[in-house]
Amino acid sequence: MKFDTTKYYLLLELPVDCSQDDIKRSYRALALRYHPDRNPDPTAAEAFKEIAEAYEVLSDPERRKLYDQYGAEGLKFFENGAFGEDAAYIAKLMGSLKLIACTGFLILLIAILFPIFIVVKTKGAVDWSWAKVFSPAWIIMSLVIVFTAFLAILSKKLTFFIWAAHNLFIMTFMGLLVSKLDATTYTASSMLWSEVFIPIYALIVTSILQKYEIFSREHYEKRFSSPEHLDTCTNFGLGHPGFILRKLLRDLVASWFFVFLMLKLDHVVEWNWWINSIPVFFYIIFYLVLMALDNSSKMNNLSMDEDERASNESVNSFLYCIFIFLMIPVILFISLLAAHISADRFAIANVFIPIFIVLGLLTCAYCIFACCALAAAKGQGMEDFPGGSPTQNIASIINSRMLRPQKFLEAQHLPTTSTSVGVENV
Repeated sequence: MKFDTTKYYLLLELPVDCSQDDIKRSYRALALRYHPDRNPDPTAAEAFKEIAEAYEVLSDPERRKLYDQYGAEGLKFFENGAFGEDAAYIAKLMGSLKLIACTGFLILLIAILFPIFIVVKTKGAVDWSWAKVFSPAWIIMSLVIVFTAFLAILSKKLTFFIWAAHNLFIMTFMGLLVSKLDATTYTASSMLWSEVFIPIYALIVTSILQKYEIFSREHYEKRFSSPEHLDTCTNFGLGHPGFILRKLLRDLVASWFFVFLMLKLDHVVEWNWWINSIPVFFYIIFYLVLMALDNSSKMNNLSMDEDERASNESVNSFLYCIFIFLMIPVILFISLLAAHISADRFAIANVFIPIFIVLGLLTCAYCIFACCALAAAKGQGMEDFPGGSPTQNIASIINSRMLRPQKFLEAQHLPTTSTSVGVENV
């Protein structure tokens, strides 16, 4: 994939290997030449704006490295579209989009093996231990732990250390689960399921503690008026308590699910397995409502022009479709699994059919996207698109769609008057 990484240098009339001092000198000279107060040319204002934008990027060593590798659109995609303020650390670790794509495809291929191994083990087709069955999961989690650990060390940020801790909790849970299933020792075989899930308790607790800011009244009151505290989630019309409930809802439903699961596995209760699936069905259905409420909160409390509102609606419609597309197989899988465990109505291979379909479609989509990216890199076919041009690339297309609803952040002129009603009544 090719990126335009020379535009900003051309604007500052500099070579790509220029020093920081060269950038400063050239910017000062060009700023004097094109400043609207000094230059009567009608195009001077726009030229001055572009020169200032180029200087802001190239004068920052970290942002300059990102620009040199991904171009202006790639830089915006990293900073605002997907990875936020931690873009530099992620880009520095991954090196290039090609490495990201190859790593993602490798993980997807390994993930496909996991349900296959579970099916052949459960059917008795192999006599592997559960530790071997979980080998794809071990590989994936090991890669994720190494990745997050490097990010934590590189950035020295609490967020990445918490991510690394969460992944370690998951790995520990997998170890306890395998030991319980294989019953290799007396201690493992006599272990209660509630003890196996101890790392999951720790994960949920740390996830809640990570959201400590939501308990601050200042954070809540400034969530529509300050970029630092920006958070457009709904509060269900309940004020600050409703906002806290919204932010903790996922953790609360997860706690509900695992409590029900442990009670059933340890034979504390003897209810049907369908009851254990209630928290999952509830969250999936209610999350659709949450998406609509969150979008309504955003639309009612942030200043947007008509183009931004139309773009926001189109993006949200796309997200609704993606969510429904992904959740239908999940609902089918949970339903088939509950039916299989409760009455053995379906073979275990049939239970995993929705998962195989989703993984197969994701693999196809990945291959198609890679082909499209390759074609775009070679400049093939882009001219055939309405409004397309040979200089467009995948990053610019994705970035233009993802960033439109967030233009208020770039302008930094968030409204403070419209929030008095919206904060308490959304």
